[in-house]
Amino acid sequence: MERGKRWAVLIVLSVLSATGFPADARSLRASRARDDLSPPSVSGRHSNHREAIADVELLTAGLQELSAAASILMDASTGAVLFAKNSRDRLPPASTTKIMTALLILEEGRLDDGVVITERAIGAGGTGFGLKRGQRITLRDLLWAVLLRSANDAALAAAEHVAGTTERFVARMNAKAVSLEMQGTHFTNPHGLDDPDHYSTAHDLALLTRQALRNPMFAHMVQTREARPSIHTGPNGRVVKRKLLRTHNRLLGQFFGADGVKTGYTERAGRCLVASASRGAHQLITVLLNDTHRWTDAEALLEYGFAALGGHVPRLKAFGVGSGDIQKGEGG
Repeated sequence: MERGKRWAVLIVLSVLSATGFPADARSLRASRARDDLSPPSVSGRHSNHREAIADVELLTAGLQELSAAASILMDASTGAVLFAKNSRDRLPPASTTKIMTALLILEEGRLDDGVVITERAIGAGGTGFGLKRGQRITLRDLLWAVLLRSANDAALAAAEHVAGTTERFVARMNAKAVSLEMQGTHFTNPHGLDDPDHYSTAHDLALLTRQALRNPMFAHMVQTREARPSIHTGPNGRVVKRKLLRTHNRLLGQFFGADGVKTGYTERAGRCLVASASRGAHQLITVLLNDTHRWTDAEALLEYGFAALGGHVPRLKAFGVGSGDIQKGEGG
């Protein structure tokens, strides 16, 4: 199996380096990808038309070696799916749930509102922002904690403030999912901690992210690497404590064009990642669920996508190789 994977990686690397992904292949979707993909017709204007199709078939065969249990690559502008593997399988999404949480906060909340932290809000497990009952913080700063720190307590506090109760907020999450045609998704909480009835699909999360990235504030926050929200404590909130937050998204600042979006981890969900990148006029979204090599796999998928759209093709990293992902400290 390992020998087969190494051969698949070599195929991908040799195809990209030898061909630069010819123009004939730019409109092709993954002809051997799973799910509902099929290759559209390609114009035969050039003499290498037949060779280009063979190159794409070799390349997309290699894509099946991704470590993710489910994955997808989507054009953010058009919604076109460039690659998919088990993308409609229902799986726990961990903290990628917070993409929906953040979108609803932005659409229904007022970011300058002051939020008083309640006992219920601090009851979440997993990664938190260290909130305490009675502290005051703006909804905007809670949102920073949700998106950069992946703080479960911040997600609960924001949800409770926006909708009155967590249950009402979750109902709005599910209603929004229906409106976005996320047919394989059901939420039970705003943070993503494991629950048998809390699930989504790679395809649905790509649809959600495509919508969220249209919100300028969301797009700005998920591409920001550091923020310093303020927490007000003491009598009348006169004591101000500022906390440094750093994003969990390793691609930011390391992968050319990376501009979001959200990581996630729980024992049941495994390592999850929703990533986006922009080059020229193109923005791509990739979703990887339960992937021990999510960073290298995300880079490989995004490079493949930009190649398919006719962009610059630097050296592609191999799928599912390296020491694996041991990053800790993420939320649900």
